[in-house]
Amino acid sequence: MSKKMDKNSLPMPCFVDSLHRQRSAAELISRITGLVNAGNHYHLDFASPWFGKVLAAYQQPHRHFHTLEHLLSLCERIHETLPSDPEMQAKLLLTALFHDVIWYPQGEDSEDRSAEVFDFITERYQLPIPAHARSAIRQAILATKDQNESDELAARFHEYDCHVILHGNPVDLLGYEFQIFREYQYLNMVEYRRGRSEFFSRFSRRFPKCRANMRFLIEYLERRRPRVGVYAGTFNPFHIGHLSILEKAELMFDKVIVAVGINPQKHVEKDDRVVRDLPFHEVVNFKTLMVDFIDQESVFSDVTLVRGLRNGYDLDYEMNQLCFMQEMRPETRAVYIPCDKELEHVSSSALNSMAKFEVKGRDSIYYPHKYNYYQQSIEELFG
Repeated sequence: MSKKMDKNSLPMPCFVDSLHRQRSAAELISRITGLVNAGNHYHLDFASPWFGKVLAAYQQPHRHFHTLEHLLSLCERIHETLPSDPEMQAKLLLTALFHDVIWYPQGEDSEDRSAEVFDFITERYQLPIPAHARSAIRQAILATKDQNESDELAARFHEYDCHVILHGNPVDLLGYEFQIFREYQYLNMVEYRRGRSEFFSRFSRRFPKCRANMRFLIEYLERRRPRVGVYAGTFNPFHIGHLSILEKAELMFDKVIVAVGINPQKHVEKDDRVVRDLPFHEVVNFKTLMVDFIDQESVFSDVTLVRGLRNGYDLDYEMNQLCFMQEMRPETRAVYIPCDKELEHVSSSALNSMAKFEVKGRDSIYYPHKYNYYQQSIEELFG
């Protein structure tokens, strides 16, 4: 496990995502539904809308590890190891179902809010779960915040929930870390490396049996140079054409930084609209030359410039710009991604012109709504 890793042994970009998507959401939901029905000790109605809303939360596009796949793996392990204790099995299945129902990498309240969702759904839909079981499940959900093994239910669930880092082989560990990296891509590389290193060290001290796995992941973290795309533009405003290019770039790179160029001569105030539109991405405002920004981001990553193209005129302009950049920084790499044909007419300048008129919100179709759920309340998401 502590064997030195060669750079060539590091995972290819997005290999976990491609494996992750081999099974369709419909297949995963069918298997999860079958398992929770098989352990339905409290006779819950899984045909009720609340169950579909919970499963929908695990399909939110910012998730890469805390997904339906992860939920299914928990349900399968619970069924395999607890065939003779139906009530404990039911409590573990419900803990699994709700423990990550709210999962946002920003902040530290996902577990608290997941417990709130459990309370909300139990009351709103009048789930017939006894009071003692409700209390135990709620505490087990909260215990996942610090891997707190406060009672038997929490201790058992911790073993299932942390199975990959407690018992995983090197391939499992690399897949796990790659998925976590994708979920925390809003952090810059310095913050991410520091935070993960602290987590591995803390987890290793708390659970000595996984020290070898933690050493392996720390070494991997120190050696890995992820392939990062820098998608640069003024994005004034960021629209659905930009989002389409970003999504295509994410299929090519481990991470994509959205770099918002600010012209220092125009004294433009910092605009946080792109940050609001992309809460799960690293969005950086820069006033330097692009080659200097790429240099800055290349300390821990292999960086490639990403640009979107609408037509041949865009390509001519970009080729000229690349010549300048490669003369100043010969190792500069760039990829050019054509926009979808049906989005060629969408541009920031056209939207700014449209906004001068009374459009009555009809221009909203040109702005991204992919991550709107991030701002929604528990009532809006699960009511």
